[in-house]
Amino acid sequence: MKHIKLFKPYVSWRAVWNVVRVLRSGQLAEGPQVKAFEKEFGDMFGFDDVVSLNSGTSALELAYELAQIGPGDEVITPVLTAVATNLPLLHRSAKIIFADTEEDLNISVADVKSKITSKTKAVVFVHFNGNNRGLDELVVLCKGKNITLIEDAAQAIGSDNLGKGDFICLSFQAIKTFTTGDGGALICKNKLLSQKARRLRWFGLDRGNRQTSDITEAGYKYHMNDVAAAIGRGNLRSLRKVILYRKRLVEEYKKHNISAFIWRAFVFSDRREELQKKLKEQGIDSAAYDNRNDLYSIFGGKKVLPIMDKLESRYLLLPLHTGVSVRDVQKISGIITNFNQKKP
Repeated sequence: MKHIKLFKPYVSWRAVWNVVRVLRSGQLAEGPQVKAFEKEFGDMFGFDDVVSLNSGTSALELAYELAQIGPGDEVITPVLTAVATNLPLLHRSAKIIFADTEEDLNISVADVKSKITSKTKAVVFVHFNGNNRGLDELVVLCKGKNITLIEDAAQAIGSDNLGKGDFICLSFQAIKTFTTGDGGALICKNKLLSQKARRLRWFGLDRGNRQTSDITEAGYKYHMNDVAAAIGRGNLRSLRKVILYRKRLVEEYKKHNISAFIWRAFVFSDRREELQKKLKEQGIDSAAYDNRNDLYSIFGGKKVLPIMDKLESRYLLLPLHTGVSVRDVQKISGIITNFNQKKP
């Protein structure tokens, strides 16, 4: 019986070949591979300036700093997301305002509107599972109120509506649609802020002129290295094909009335643990994360969020990656359909 994993990294043969060449070159730190990767990635997705980094979390950290989020600033952010979205806000002593979800697990625009105050500094939009619903509305809302919009697009590479916020934070972590092993990138709409991001990723130094560069701002060690960039450059060559394949799986899931986006599919069930067990018996992995962030005590305790309260014990994430076939999707969908038809 085939084991269908929830996640499976995609690494092309070109990526393997590129890494071998870099490892033998003697140049492993940030160098020509990083520079080439930034240009190639930008050309593919239409970004003028890609600031490559060592993780998507680093991209969020820099975006929050460049947005000048500080102590007491209110930031409206989804309650359902990886903790990487919101932990950097705690580092900055910002006041996190959790917004509810909608039935598709993306942030509720209506709830965001209701929670905006004179102290709202930024809104964070997370493409949960690669879902873009709500982004266009928040672009208009934030622009009208002069509020910074930050896209956590960690799960959105390959989606059709990406890159509309003031800052776009990308993740190239191992299990994402596109990977550099681990890594990320920040896209800034403001060119001066993009230049500042390049300084901050390397201790505050202008690396192109590091011998004479003064440090006037406290930076970090967030840069990407040539090994990661070599993986990325190899995988970029296959990315369009990977995206098309994933979209084919998305459409197959939808034929069976299962919600699916570019990164993951999901289903709701009042008997989630039973369904998960039934899938496991057939060699199919599933899971119920990411957790709503307000379950963690570091965020101050659970809030009343009606839709999230209703859905938190019901959603189950399903496999969607290049290791999954159309027939696998049909099998998964059939198991779920049969399970739902049987009374508990």
